[in-house]
Amino acid sequence: MNENREALVMEWYELYYEDIYRFILFMMDDKQSCEDFVHDTFVRAYTAYEYFNYRSSIKTWLFSIAKHIVMDEIRKRKRRKLFLSFAPEKDIPSSFNVEQYVENKQTVRQLIESLFRLKSNYRLVIILRKIEGFSTKEAADILNWSEDKVRKTLSRALQALRKMTEDEGGEQVEKSV
Repeated sequence: MNENREALVMEWYELYYEDIYRFILFMMDDKQSCEDFVHDTFVRAYTAYEYFNYRSSIKTWLFSIAKHIVMDEIRKRKRRKLFLSFAPEKDIPSSFNVEQYVENKQTVRQLIESLFRLKSNYRLVIILRKIEGFSTKEAADILNWSEDKVRKTLSRALQALRKMTEDEGGEQVEKSV
């Protein structure tokens, strides 16, 4: 059984590694830790395999695991910030070739910077729905929310993002989302 489980998780790793990596990178803005969190996601999937009941897709289940890992880390980092001095800002990394997907690099940078200033729940729902392309139902399964809550939170998140970018004069950013 363990050999089958290991082969299955390795197959999932091959299929979903890039998606999970991109999701975690957008949530954490930390390339160095991102690889570790992706690894932790698949280790947890391996150890919790017997609890997977196929009510959702494998991808949805893996994103749910990744979301829990990321949210735990965000909470830890918030607690650390209370005790540590604020670190200087750094450049926001990109997990894809910006020139290939977007003509205006500044617009993408502004959008990503704005995304990181949103509340974590807003960031989560925008990344899952708009960047990763999950359906409302899949996002609800990942977040353990109702579909209605996903829709409402997405609406509020996009409204907050629009307001943030309007205040900064970024009309092009709004069109990108």
